[in-house]
Amino acid sequence: MRASLTLTLAVVVGCAGATPAPAIAPSASSPACVDPAFRAFDFWIGAWDVTVKAPATPGAPWASARGTQRVEAILGGCAIAEHFAADGPGPAWAGTSLSVWQPALGQWRQTWVDDQGGYLAFTGGIEDGAMTLYGEPRAQQGVMTRKRMRFERVTADALHWVWQQTTDDGATWQDLMTIDYVRAANQTGTHSR
Repeated sequence: MRASLTLTLAVVVGCAGATPAPAIAPSASSPACVDPAFRAFDFWIGAWDVTVKAPATPGAPWASARGTQRVEAILGGCAIAEHFAADGPGPAWAGTSLSVWQPALGQWRQTWVDDQGGYLAFTGGIEDGAMTLYGEPRAQQGVMTRKRMRFERVTADALHWVWQQTTDDGATWQDLMTIDYVRAANQTGTHSR
């Protein structure tokens, strides 16, 4: 499960216990990325304190761990960079992602890498009112699986992220991990572009 946590999670890099990141300065706007679709992920921008909930090992009860996340608009607002670190569940882990709106595809694309050598690619957008990104289908022990992340219950200062898996082509989804976000104290009520 340790490997599957880091290989299947699509969240971001920092260092558990590190000094909190300073406020995130806005990036100068690029005229190439003024379409409102580029702003669909702006709710995620900022510094966050997170609580990760997942089994520490396969079949174990769910456990909680603290973490931090910093998300910033980069390249003139054309992309979103995520930097994540958590104390567990299980060993500490960290990762980073880049997300970008692709007008020609009408979708967001995200690439995730982590400190376990993991790499994942996602596509998606707003679905049923929530930003939803899907991983590539993969065969696991002879069963075709697909994972997705959903950003739910988004407010100015909090959101709920869920990592899910389907083995029946999306008819049902099983929760594998959740992350509850609260804006870091110096970020309350703010997000910049």
